[in-house]
Amino acid sequence: MGKLMRAAITKQKRFYIDKLLQTGLFHDSAALKQWTVSELRREYEQYGIRMKKRGE
Repeated sequence: MGKLMRAAITKQKRFYIDKLLQTGLFHDSAALKQWTVSELRREYEQYGIRMKKRGE
């Protein structure tokens, strides 16, 4: 179970890091790798909310 959980968390972190890098707001994946999944998800969701407010 431990290996599956670690793999799932790693996959989720990679997803959020890739999406945040695509926004252009972040340029350093090494810094983002230090963030928790919760921090990455929160920033990703905040970016989505900002884009909706702008109408993009």
